[in-house]
Amino acid sequence: MLQFSPNLIASTDINPFRLCKASTTNFGGAPATAVTDYVVGVTDGSTRRFDATVHAASATSDPISLQPSNCVQIEAGAAIATAGIGLIPTTGGKAITVTSGNMPMFVSLEPAAADGIIFWAYRLPATKTIA
Repeated sequence: MLQFSPNLIASTDINPFRLCKASTTNFGGAPATAVTDYVVGVTDGSTRRFDATVHAASATSDPISLQPSNCVQIEAGAAIATAGIGLIPTTGGKAITVTSGNMPMFVSLEPAAADGIIFWAYRLPATKTIA
């Protein structure tokens, strides 16, 4: 199922295949870094120019392109042991296995051997209460 993808610009540099949150800047996006962040999507695999590793840079207010599906590719922040494990964001928008007491935002569709591996995951329906 395709969902609406917000037109965000980078308020902080963000890499490809990273969990993205809305920042406090108008229409700004940044890497999700904590389980308390409200993730709006996952960046696609593109970079801002052929010689760059950054998906979108804040210095030039680059647009952020989010993957348009609930099945997404994400960069692992640590090994993901098996398929079916709940995931949450960690430093720089990478995904890690959910910790005790936290609600998963994604579920792995395949394992990832180590930090830095791109793997498939499924985005779960929003479960956070907005205050």
